[in-house]
Amino acid sequence: MAVEKNMRSASPGASQQRSGDGPKSAPNVHSDSFWEGFAGTVQGSFFKEPGWVDLQKPPGMTSQEKPVKAMQGWKLMRAYWTGSFLVFSPAFIWMCIALFDYFIFPYDLEAAKSWAVGWIAYRFFANSLITFSYVGFWHATLYLLRWGKRPFNPDRHYQKSKVLHNFFYNVLGVLQWTAWEAIAMHCWATGRLPYITDAESFGTIPGFAAFVASIFAVAMWRDFHFYFAHRLLHIKFLYKYVHSFHHRNTDIEPFAGLCMHPIEHLFYFACAGPALYVKTSPFAFMWFGIHLLISPAASHSGFEDNFQSDQFHYLHHRFFECNYGTGGIPYDLWFGTFRESLEVKSKSYKGEHVESKDVKLDSKSASLADAKATLWGLSKWDEATYNVVTYGIFPLIISWAVVKSASQYACRLGLLMSVGPCLVGMLLLAATSRRPFANPRQTFLYPFHKEKWLGAFGINVLVSLIVTVMPVYHLVHYLVSEPGQGVYFSLWAL
Repeated sequence: MAVEKNMRSASPGASQQRSGDGPKSAPNVHSDSFWEGFAGTVQGSFFKEPGWVDLQKPPGMTSQEKPVKAMQGWKLMRAYWTGSFLVFSPAFIWMCIALFDYFIFPYDLEAAKSWAVGWIAYRFFANSLITFSYVGFWHATLYLLRWGKRPFNPDRHYQKSKVLHNFFYNVLGVLQWTAWEAIAMHCWATGRLPYITDAESFGTIPGFAAFVASIFAVAMWRDFHFYFAHRLLHIKFLYKYVHSFHHRNTDIEPFAGLCMHPIEHLFYFACAGPALYVKTSPFAFMWFGIHLLISPAASHSGFEDNFQSDQFHYLHHRFFECNYGTGGIPYDLWFGTFRESLEVKSKSYKGEHVESKDVKLDSKSASLADAKATLWGLSKWDEATYNVVTYGIFPLIISWAVVKSASQYACRLGLLMSVGPCLVGMLLLAATSRRPFANPRQTFLYPFHKEKWLGAFGINVLVSLIVTVMPVYHLVHYLVSEPGQGVYFSLWAL
């Protein structure tokens, strides 16, 4: 996620800064060079802690409140107006990788006119090579070579079963993104979705301007989409059957980033949705994919002293109902769900998730939850039912429609794949809950059940549905319908 320069160094320009908020803070010296923080580095290193960290405190115990609050108002606007949110963040590295992918492993739109194993396998190879090289680098350097010296959890145990679990779901993630790419390529190649050709992008001024603009637009959209998609996944009927897979990791490691239930992958990759509504270069779509595939690795590192060290998101895995977004844009601060450190009794958190006899926030309970990150063991009947229906039966129905060219069912199939997982989750939650309709808001909407319909809850759910569910609907519609019938042609009256 994009994090502006001052998230790496609380006061850029100062030759020496003191991190933390107490008089005993250890000096945390950073360069006053303009290049300090370039590409997310600290003192030119990928293995340094952020400037606001108090080195006299255990990892994760320094309050993050000051740097998060600083990313508001003028500083936030300046970050976007100047483009520094991209240049002075890890996203700059991911953008370079996306450009490498685009020119070294280009889309073959001629081959994509018809379905064939060869060109789809080629895309899967390229996506796998980039994803597992990047994620593997972080896993190897931090957990095998032990370059990281400040783990958030000093008592962690390396669990091969957990790494295997996370790796398996990473493979499913790469497979699904390859499916998204294959559908988009087929739609471009067959006239189902217009696009800006490379000749236009690099041979005309408007085309090149659009190409450059897409680089910044994608990075900006990622922060926005992540917060609202993440909030939706924490509503109880989706959390229980979908997002809880990701939260099997309370003590995260790099492969935990893309470790998601396939339905979560579906809504997560819906971040690429804008490319379905606006004529743009295929590069924008690929840039979305690279950002989505590799950016979670470093932010799920589990260490405080590395490139994009992400205490903000570590706290989300540790305490679950907090820090849904990123430190780049403080949505959580605005909506009252911000936690500042690993201190159980937070001074800033105003959400509903509190410690009780059923919900423990201590380290022992977190370790017991973390042990669930394994491929072994049987699912409960309702979880197994959800999995079979949503990522078994639903995709089979859509595949049948594509083979049979059943374009008359495009709308229904779009709803099946986009809204269906939500409805199935609601039905199964109702079937497994005691008196589900005695307090339906708490049954289905926890932990947001006390938010106002016409306030925070209504705004978040409406935006979440638009940016996650709607793109899935239109992707399926493009795939099944005939050329010229997609939403793009309706929006632009073509």
